[in-house]
Amino acid sequence: MTKISKIKTKHGDIKLPSFMPDATYGAIQSISFNDAKNAGVNEIVTTTLHLEQHLGSEYIEKIGGVHKFFGWNRPILTDSGGFQVFSLIHVGNVKKNKIEDKGCTFKNPTDGRIIKLTPESSQQIQHNLGSDIRTVLDEPTYLDMDQKGLEKAVERTTNWAKRSKNEFMKIYNLTEEQFAQPDKSDRPKLFAVIQGGKNLKLRKRSFEELHNIGFDGYNWGGWTVNKNGTFASEIGEFMAKMIPNNKIKYAMGVGTPDDILISLKQGWNLFDCVLPTRNARHGYLYVNKGVGDKEFKNFSVMHIKSERYKYDTNPIDENCNCETCQTVSRAYLRHLIRIKEPSGFRLATIHNLRFYSDLLEKQYIPLI
Repeated sequence: MTKISKIKTKHGDIKLPSFMPDATYGAIQSISFNDAKNAGVNEIVTTTLHLEQHLGSEYIEKIGGVHKFFGWNRPILTDSGGFQVFSLIHVGNVKKNKIEDKGCTFKNPTDGRIIKLTPESSQQIQHNLGSDIRTVLDEPTYLDMDQKGLEKAVERTTNWAKRSKNEFMKIYNLTEEQFAQPDKSDRPKLFAVIQGGKNLKLRKRSFEELHNIGFDGYNWGGWTVNKNGTFASEIGEFMAKMIPNNKIKYAMGVGTPDDILISLKQGWNLFDCVLPTRNARHGYLYVNKGVGDKEFKNFSVMHIKSERYKYDTNPIDENCNCETCQTVSRAYLRHLIRIKEPSGFRLATIHNLRFYSDLLEKQYIPLI
């Protein structure tokens, strides 16, 4: 079976493997989309529910779609909104927040409105946004979920996936035969989410049921870490082996550079995570081994706010050619981050995204 090497979309090809930074509310925090391009970013992921809550997908559709609105003429992946609903329902402790077979109901914490999200409405919202890759609604699992809860989540995920695909097919007036040939049209790609927690039998059941329905790609659903915060590589390896090589394998929320390299070796080829951008704003920079303060298997982390960089006029990483490493010293970036100057957050974010872009571009196999 031919291994997939790119994803064809209306707004350009995604060369695999690829890392997508999170533009959660329609922006990558601290930088412009032009900065992202210059840092090597070619595709982004944005959050369906947040855009619907704060702007409304019908508004974005009227203004010309998410690409025109963002000023980003490259591929965009949208999630289903499921994980955000999951967080609101299980963390918010609001009686009106609930998950049922028909869909999710929750109170919008921003304005108090009661909102319903179903497999069908999630697809309609993503259609209004005009994204290139869409995700079916699933029921996420949490680390301590019991067996009964995991089984129910897998059952709902399968049923919601069927309904999501039916709605997608209706929107684009597709037959199953047409859906099975995604590159013969410029229709968006449709991804499903594999659930089951740590239970490998349930993971297998979830994938088989989803694969029987048929999708363009399959996502690693639920948490990608164990209770102690370590990477759940055994779960990733198990799932990656099940997914055919002619399908996209999307490891959502993965992760650190080491986690990504492990996942690459397992067969995963699409990634997103908030770590490079979030850590940048806190002054944690990803650099080559031997350059930073803390060493990991395949990289180092530099805590630029440290006193040791107060008089350091060297670039962040002399092996990096990003704007940050070409223009400012460690001492100056330390100063900017310490005073919480937005330009410092920008420069740190550009560097971390370039590090991740280079990591995927090299595609080397980690020493594990």
